Amino acid sequence: MDYTRGSLDLRRREIPLPAEIVDIRQFDASDFASLLKAECEVWNRNLHWDYAPSARLIASCLAEKRLTGYALVSGKAIHGYSFFLHEGEKGMIGNLFLEPGDSVAESACRLLEPVLETLMATPGISRIEAQLPHFQPEQLAPVFTARDFEIFERKFMVLGLGGGSRNFEGPRAKQAAREFVLEPWSRQHDAQAARLLYSTYRGHVDAAVNDQYRSVSGAARLLENILHLRGCGESLTEASVVAIERATRRLAGLLALTMVRPDTAHIPQIAVAPEFQGRGAGGLMLAHAFTTLAKQGFGEVSLTVTSANRGAVRLYERLGFATLRTFGAYAWHHPDARFAPTDDAAEP
Repeated sequence: MDYTRGSLDLRRREIPLPAEIVDIRQFDASDFASLLKAECEVWNRNLHWDYAPSARLIASCLAEKRLTGYALVSGKAIHGYSFFLHEGEKGMIGNLFLEPGDSVAESACRLLEPVLETLMATPGISRIEAQLPHFQPEQLAPVFTARDFEIFERKFMVLGLGGGSRNFEGPRAKQAAREFVLEPWSRQHDAQAARLLYSTYRGHVDAAVNDQYRSVSGAARLLENILHLRGCGESLTEASVVAIERATRRLAGLLALTMVRPDTAHIPQIAVAPEFQGRGAGGLMLAHAFTTLAKQGFGEVSLTVTSANRGAVRLYERLGFATLRTFGAYAWHHPDARFAPTDDAAEP
């Protein structure tokens, strides 16, 4: 695989060694100010994403000593940090960022060591997940493979919105418009949408990346985070839609949109129920999204997709999306724990 596209500038300066790994709770939030500023610059440059709201939230949590994690420190300077959390039986690496420099990959792996050791030693943790957009999979592979993590390559893709119809016009599109009607996504659709996600992602590679897809309740939490808690930017409720089959009024698909900087929108979720796939509902929703975003003044839209989901990758490339960068997603499941949740596996 090609891991070179969209890579970070790793040659700005050397991270001083030796450096120490220190609990982040030993510092004041102000000690991270320059590092958080650098992180915002990297998000904006490499991912076209305004990270300032997240940086402010992180700074607030640091000030209140509510984050658990480690910092890479040399002298009085903090050159990198990572924090983690756990919810029930699942641990998550919330972030990993290092100042760009010659030894960034080596330093990132060194910082990950105590993070993973702490999470894996925490009683009750049976699963750990991480998606780390600042690093390509091969950069962090040694520390994760040594602990039997699965590694998934993901693509961060961007589409300029000045490219015309993108093959959404034609007999199939007209037939889809006759079969499905698009409606704004409102709260009344949330329960059905969660069940749709669960059925759509059963056995899918993305359910191995994010276990929220493995249950209806998990899918509901995922949607709540996207649509109502600003987990992927500011929700664009007027542009987010659901596709309804006209004949039966059944929910056929959904598409959520957010704003991640003033000129850039993001698609954090698009799904079509298995029984409706191949009938143009996805294209209908995407065409609506692109038209609406262009009218609202957005210049581009981004999304992430797992590389192993080859059909989706081909579709997005055909529509004109280009891969801005690749990064790694990582998942570990305790060998003695059950792989799939059972709280609502029998729900339709």
